[in-house]
Amino acid sequence: MSQLPGINPAASSNQAFGSANTLNDLDLDSFLHLMIAELQNQDPLNPLENDELLAQISQIREVGATEKLTETLDAVLLGQNISSATNLIGADVVALNNEGQRVSGNVRVVTIENGQPKLELAVDQTATAAPREGDIAAGTYTYEVVWESDSGALFGVEVENVSTSSLVNFQGAIRLNNLPETDVPKKVYRTDNTGEGDRKLVAELPHGSTTSFVDTLADSERLGDPITAQIQKLEYANRVTVSLNNVGEVRPPEN
Repeated sequence: MSQLPGINPAASSNQAFGSANTLNDLDLDSFLHLMIAELQNQDPLNPLENDELLAQISQIREVGATEKLTETLDAVLLGQNISSATNLIGADVVALNNEGQRVSGNVRVVTIENGQPKLELAVDQTATAAPREGDIAAGTYTYEVVWESDSGALFGVEVENVSTSSLVNFQGAIRLNNLPETDVPKKVYRTDNTGEGDRKLVAELPHGSTTSFVDTLADSERLGDPITAQIQKLEYANRVTVSLNNVGEVRPPEN
């Protein structure tokens, strides 16, 4: 019997082609090519019996059915996940990002990556209690983060109505989170504990990439004169992408 290059002959001319384990490692096209090669090169004096040929055809049908079923189930599951993800557009969610950090934000866009839905969140600036002691008195504060463009214009974002009574484990220090990334340094201003007083400097952030800051200063320790320049207020949110599977809490969009 002649042998095709790269094809191993069967152990015996009347042995059924392959085994169940080998079959599971092949896709349908590979299986068919190997079977045809065997039929073309079998011993014409001792060909496959009908029952052996039928057994192989049955295996082919099982392989095809399994592949089709798997493809169908994958398509149905993906469709369900996409439907679930798109229903979250406009909702506020709490999830874990790729670094395992807890983030919360508003779902703006749904994308598909490697067959899995991903949610793009708009994450606003927030204030939390910093895990350290500081000299900030109890009260309500408003922060303003300001930076200057190349043209000299001032831009800023606000973190308003930060009430120390709502901060868990407050010890006199406040952490600002999700600050905008800029190409230039930023300055952080804060009111007194009434939330309405003059906004004075509490920190300068020399690196525009800095996105968080811990404030520990008492009202009397704020620096310089009150900010009086005209500032263009921005509605700004960082973008964070999370997996649908990592969403732990959902607050539906308001109708």
